[in-house]
Amino acid sequence: MCEGIEVCVCKNICIQEILEAIKNGVKTIDDIQEKTGAGTVCKMCVSSEYDPYGERAVHISELLKNV
Repeated sequence: MCEGIEVCVCKNICIQEILEAIKNGVKTIDDIQEKTGAGTVCKMCVSSEYDPYGERAVHISELLKNV
């Protein structure tokens, strides 16, 4: 069960899981997808480009901006 902000609704991936992957050296969206599974189904959590109606609170691309 996801606690906190759920980034990927399709795979039930929380922001903590993605931030942990980044902390452990993941630097690209492809790497996030491979490591966590986030962004591999509908892709709305990947970036605002795939989320035209702003349904996701945060996107993976935003989390990777400072990496």
